[in-house]
Amino acid sequence: MTTGTSQTKTTPIRTWLFAVFAVLLLFCLPCGKASGADYEEYEIKAGFLYNFFNFIKWPDRSFNSPQSPFILIIVGSGGKEQTVEHALQNSFVGTRPLKIITTNSTEDLGKAHMVFFLESYKNSDLPKVLAQLKGKPVITVGEEKNFITLGGDINFVQRGTKIKFQISPASTEKGDLKISSRLLMLAVAPEQSAIEYDRPIRATAPSTRASDLTQETTREHGIL
Repeated sequence: MTTGTSQTKTTPIRTWLFAVFAVLLLFCLPCGKASGADYEEYEIKAGFLYNFFNFIKWPDRSFNSPQSPFILIIVGSGGKEQTVEHALQNSFVGTRPLKIITTNSTEDLGKAHMVFFLESYKNSDLPKVLAQLKGKPVITVGEEKNFITLGGDINFVQRGTKIKFQISPASTEKGDLKISSRLLMLAVAPEQSAIEYDRPIRATAPSTRASDLTQETTREHGIL
């Protein structure tokens, strides 16, 4: 039996989340964010991270108790970590609170459920760090073009203002983790992202409205 958001009482929430998730292709934020607000790049990525938590199941052994929080560790600096932290503060994943830790160190990453390596984190030891987390129930997320190749699990890819993600095929069952087939269905294939998408563009225009992104994705995918 796995621990996550699969409990009966949270099923309607999961269904609603996926409906929003599919229509917006993850262009959403946790509850409390106005849909008509202007979003910056890392607020959007915070919405991605939040939804990743809702469509991945972690084993019981990755929690100390039924009340233990989900832990997101953000590695890097430059202020972007503060944007993500602010966007996700006071969030819950199912019945568990989401605890956020920001750091420049790669020590104790094994205690996290998810680790987000910011673009600002530049370290030649990254492949070694990712290799050390391979056998553990820890999802690693990055935003560099070669993050998957280096051993990461999920990588943000971007074309213009459109942010999507790719998932490493080797990460579909890692450390007793279960990545939802729905999440896999929304991912960009590695071969497609290599051709059509570039690494995330810094300083993405904050004036891009969520409604504009919604219209673009629904036109492209014929969802509505």
